[in-house]
Amino acid sequence: MINNLPEDFRFVRYLSIWSYKAAPVHKTDIQVDIFAKGKDDEYSVIGEVKNRKTKFSLKEAEEFFEKASDVKRLENVDRAVFFVFSASGFYKNAIKFLASFISQLTLFRFFKFLVLI
Repeated sequence: MINNLPEDFRFVRYLSIWSYKAAPVHKTDIQVDIFAKGKDDEYSVIGEVKNRKTKFSLKEAEEFFEKASDVKRLENVDRAVFFVFSASGFYKNAIKFLASFISQLTLFRFFKFLVLI
């Protein structure tokens, strides 16, 4: 079950889906695991997948939020849903950090899945 997504969010036939990598001028390289680009009036999806025994940390949360925001800006995306899938879950301070930047936070405890809006 998915909660707290925008009311008008729909999974759509995305224009493209790929692992995203860029080297912006005067910044370190940007890499996210999933970038699914929607049309102008649709939500794009930007995400990170961690399949390991270590929980998703505060440092990783900070880095992901910055990278996902950069992808959104570089690709001229107006509407996006950010997510992180972590097989081992999240440290509480990582959840707290991410929640401080967004109006809604959804945590799928069973799947250890975090959706940022």
